[in-house]
Amino acid sequence: MGLKTFLGREGPERLSALDLSNLRVEDQGQPMHVAALAFLDAGPLLDPAGKLRLQDIRDHIDRRTHRSPRLRQHLVWPRPGLGPPFWADDPAFDVSRHVKTRQVPAPSDEESVLALCAELNQPALDRSRPLWEIWLLTGMAGNRAALLVRLHHALADGLAAQTLLAALFDTNTMAPEGKPPVTEEDPGQIRPSPRDRQLLAANVRDHWRSVARFASALARPRHTAMSAAAGLEALASVIRTGRAPAVSLNRPVGARRRLLLVRADFARIRAYAHLHDAGITDLLLTAYSEGCRQLLAARGELSPGLELKVSVAVSLRGSADSGEGNRVGVRVVPIPVTEPDIRQRLDRIAHTTSAQRRRPPYQPGGRVLQRWMARAMFHQRLVNLLMSNLPGPPAPVHFSGAEVLELFQIGVVQGNITLGLSVLTYAGQLNIAVVADADANPDVEAFGRGLSEALAQFNHRHPD
Repeated sequence: MGLKTFLGREGPERLSALDLSNLRVEDQGQPMHVAALAFLDAGPLLDPAGKLRLQDIRDHIDRRTHRSPRLRQHLVWPRPGLGPPFWADDPAFDVSRHVKTRQVPAPSDEESVLALCAELNQPALDRSRPLWEIWLLTGMAGNRAALLVRLHHALADGLAAQTLLAALFDTNTMAPEGKPPVTEEDPGQIRPSPRDRQLLAANVRDHWRSVARFASALARPRHTAMSAAAGLEALASVIRTGRAPAVSLNRPVGARRRLLLVRADFARIRAYAHLHDAGITDLLLTAYSEGCRQLLAARGELSPGLELKVSVAVSLRGSADSGEGNRVGVRVVPIPVTEPDIRQRLDRIAHTTSAQRRRPPYQPGGRVLQRWMARAMFHQRLVNLLMSNLPGPPAPVHFSGAEVLELFQIGVVQGNITLGLSVLTYAGQLNIAVVADADANPDVEAFGRGLSEALAQFNHRHPD
């Protein structure tokens, strides 16, 4: 057998170094799952007696998971010397372990839903099972229900998570007979996990491929030097932003979370951004600065020239790349907080991000560096805040026959970063979830007011 044939064989689906870094962060006591919160029309989910059709919904999800096989796979940790963890079909997969229900406590309003979601979303996912979970939350006012979807970051980043979970949703409405459309999926066969000798052979092949890539890089010194220089420049751009200021927003995060939701009209926000030669992210960062301005003013922490550092997630996926795993980089954007003129703040932020887009974002690379970052995150001084901004479905989708009225993404706070924004556009609406450490930010409502007021200004100033 030739070396080329040996290298070309496929082995198990291993976790990438970036996927593994999410598990390392979780090993430090920080749950690393992302979540989505959907508000639904409850009618199609209920039987004639008004009870949740839980078994029907579980059956629907069970069928649809065959469209996204990763949802039926669990992590397998091989013995030392057999390579990194890999995905394998779970022979004991049981959808009832993943799809659960809970009644929203009185007064059954949005605040009650968010408090319940914060509670349900906090525990880490069980690594012995497929790394996802769905909670159906019933009893909301206004004939609505909520759907909390939890998915481990090792499975997918934000964009890949949408592709992975799309199998559970429909873009069409209910069938004519008033029942949700049923699509029978071919379950296929459960593939057995590879044996140790197969894992050893695959691990040897992976190492040979690494050697081959290294040899190829040596054969192209100019290209290799340019790639290395680009990576170093991306890291240097993060370092050049300087140390993050010491503010009360940065302290080791605890176990409890607070969630707030803020909404805006996407078309009006986008029109205002274009009118002022800015991007949507620039407007979001400006609104972020206003929320922090009001919060820190209430805490007596505003100082002249204060600029907070925001870690903004940047997708590294091409237009045709919808695969699983993580392809994400970061840019650290300084946002002025003490500048009273919000338009001046927008101009400064847009100027900064325009310059940053000329360079590739920083992508944490190398297992040694990632291990160091996982340990250093509780006392890091590079960033103060987190933000993620994702495009969602442009038109309404349905879940088991029920229309999804609103859809939000819920991110994480971790290390010593106690406040984050998770943004998702859905059906013409800009949906923002504020995620805060409850103990570090008991006054997070002040931040929410500032954020809402800034977005309202952008809406109000847009000429119809």
